[in-house]
Amino acid sequence: MKILILVNGIPASGKSSVANKLAAHFNFPVLSIDEIKEPFMVQFSEIIDRKLNRKLGYAAYEAMFNIVKSSPPDSVFVMDAWFGFREKTILEDYLAISGCQRVLEVWNKISPERVAQRYKNRCGCRLKGHPGEEYIPELISLAKEALPMAFGDVYTLDQDKECNDENLIAWIKNRLN
Repeated sequence: MKILILVNGIPASGKSSVANKLAAHFNFPVLSIDEIKEPFMVQFSEIIDRKLNRKLGYAAYEAMFNIVKSSPPDSVFVMDAWFGFREKTILEDYLAISGCQRVLEVWNKISPERVAQRYKNRCGCRLKGHPGEEYIPELISLAKEALPMAFGDVYTLDQDKECNDENLIAWIKNRLN
């Protein structure tokens, strides 16, 4: 059975850290929207505006699901992305096309204040082409409204509190068995 563990949340909510912990523990490959998108961003000499960044994100999103589609039927992947940047029906279509039969979701919930601080702290070290500090008001709004995609069981990590990795790992083990 092909399984996807979606590590979801708004930008700067801790997705990549969680995805990498899960991958290391379970020895599952990670498909990260930024890891796919950023090598292409580096190739552009011109400024990457928000519109081009979004197009590259759409292509990376599709690439992740194409990889899953071409994988063996018993594959398990950890997917690191802000899945809410696209309509839910698009994710539903990609899940069907990829042959995924089971979805687990780790939702990274975060407060507006914490996400604003995290994003501001990382602005200086992100590749050119990612939105800068001007994106923070939008992130604050997202933190107030964003919800998990809920195509399967959902585990919520509260990023404003210390995360208990053991509970998350036990939750995933329980659902994989």
